[in-house]
Amino acid sequence: MLDFRRSTWINATVAANTDLNLRGIAFDGGYGISDVVASSDGGATWIGATLGEDLGRYSFREWKARLRLPPGKHRFMVRAVNRAGQSQPLEPLWNPGGYMRNVVEVTNVVAA
Repeated sequence: MLDFRRSTWINATVAANTDLNLRGIAFDGGYGISDVVASSDGGATWIGATLGEDLGRYSFREWKARLRLPPGKHRFMVRAVNRAGQSQPLEPLWNPGGYMRNVVEVTNVVAA
């Protein structure tokens, strides 16, 4: 299980050619999460995640996805989309106060 809520998976080694379960949480500023997509190839292709229960506009929403990795290095990216159609940018857009960080999350792993 690769849990995007834990930083201990950064540069971790996972089993190649076996099902890998991904999970995490997504949240936005109050519209509610409509989709979460994940990529294991640095954003070249994306798969849809299964969303957990919708607990309301201001709550986080759990998500899960499953994929199989060939041997080698992989760059996982996860992007959430809210009900207004807004999605996270690939590069952070910092504001002067340094808060409200909003960016596609990235985790690097090696499948062996």
